[in-house]
Amino acid sequence: MKTRISLLLLLLIGCNPVKQVLRDQNKLDQVARVVVAGGYCANDTTFVVKSDTTIQVDTLVQNDTTFQVETRNDTTYLTRLKYRDIIKSITIHDTIKSVVVDNARLKLIQGDLAASNAKAMEWERKADKRAGWLIILILAIAGYVYLKLKK
Repeated sequence: MKTRISLLLLLLIGCNPVKQVLRDQNKLDQVARVVVAGGYCANDTTFVVKSDTTIQVDTLVQNDTTFQVETRNDTTYLTRLKYRDIIKSITIHDTIKSVVVDNARLKLIQGDLAASNAKAMEWERKADKRAGWLIILILAIAGYVYLKLKK
């Protein structure tokens, strides 16, 4: 009974797919490519917002004093008027925002883009070659028809 359990345990430990992936670099690269393309590492992309806000308050006060003289019946009234103007300006220099991007995902996307560009160039060369053969075929048919009509 103990041998059966130990044999079963040995079999289960020996067939661990995680260890197989970790030991084989090609399998590990394939898993990493799928994980990064799936967006599981997107949490590495962070937004750092640093508030460097400066508030500058400039206050300008202007005081004007005027006197008003008024005479009524025998009495002179002297009135002092005060004017006060306040001008206030606020200047705000806003925040600094920086973005840190997941480089593994960018490299994967750049690799896919390079592969797509290589395929596009290959298909473009094939299309140019086939267009050349098509023009030669059309000219041959036109030459044959011309020679047939000339006889």
